[in-house]
Amino acid sequence: MPTFRHRLTWMDVDFARVAHYLRYFVWVDEAFHGALFERRFRIREFMDQGYGLPYINSSCRYFQPLTLEDEVEIHIDVAALDEKGFTLKFRIAKVGDSAPAAEGEMVRRCIRLDPPKSVALPEALRHALQDMVAATSP
Repeated sequence: MPTFRHRLTWMDVDFARVAHYLRYFVWVDEAFHGALFERRFRIREFMDQGYGLPYINSSCRYFQPLTLEDEVEIHIDVAALDEKGFTLKFRIAKVGDSAPAAEGEMVRRCIRLDPPKSVALPEALRHALQDMVAATSP
């Protein structure tokens, strides 16, 4: 899986210039959308067709603080891909540092928006996710 990079800006940090804990999930989401975009899957079209991908669970363990202007690498892996959803595992580390600053996962399910109901992943999304899995396999 490609590695995505991000340099922390004022939007990412609190008054003490330490990364706000919720921003980690934003970076992972940006990396995930970037990976889908690289695979020609467009979230906008997916949503225009009446689908959604809500989070049903998320967790993150923080090991070391990140601060203003740190550059980080975001590694994501698609795990536990099933008929209606998947788990996205992530690792965030400062560039050049082998120790993680944070690790976690997000569980997502595919739904139809009207009425809200869990449904099978559309083929285009399933193919993009399978391609992401293949990119991380040895």
